[in-house]
Amino acid sequence: MPRINKKATPSYWSKKKDMSKRTYVEKRYNTRRWKKARAIYIKENPLCVDCNKLATVVDHIKPVRLGGEFWDKDNWQSMCGICHNRKSGYESKL
Repeated sequence: MPRINKKATPSYWSKKKDMSKRTYVEKRYNTRRWKKARAIYIKENPLCVDCNKLATVVDHIKPVRLGGEFWDKDNWQSMCGICHNRKSGYESKL
């Protein structure tokens, strides 16, 4: 008998949190200032720097936890979610 994929059911998706209302552990990502700066940056730089797909994330080139400046736009780059997750996974091993 086939198993039902829970992620394919409507009840799973109705319980899923709307990403626009997501909160982050790092408090700076929850501020209006960051959300506004992020939106402007994505509008000005709409493509992922790695794959040229539509960007959804503003990434810090040098991670803040490793000494990168949070508000320095020279330390920002637009990335799609897949490339950002790949980069973040690599950096978490550093």
